[in-house]
Amino acid sequence: MGVEEKIVSSIKDIIENIPETDGDNVNPDIIMDPDYLDESSKIISDALHKGFDILQLDNGDIVTTGTKVIVTQYRWDDEKKKMVKLTARDLKKKAAPKKSAAKKKPALKKKK
Repeated sequence: MGVEEKIVSSIKDIIENIPETDGDNVNPDIIMDPDYLDESSKIISDALHKGFDILQLDNGDIVTTGTKVIVTQYRWDDEKKKMVKLTARDLKKKAAPKKSAAKKKPALKKKK
């Protein structure tokens, strides 16, 4: 897409990485361009949906900032005597309700 993504770690980094615009590159009519409105609204809507912050610069550039939350779960393995990282499969097994024989529906008998 030609746009370089940067990982930003703090508000200070965000502020320092906002690109400057020069007065010669500003197009005041860009905000009224239907194609620009259509494309920029898609980007802004997607960023808002993801919980990102958005800056729309006076030259029409759009800067989005956000964070990604990564959750990792570890469990003590008594046999290995160490913490082991759980996989998504491990977590699904834990969350899945156990099927008991008492709750199974009886099989339907065929009429003769």
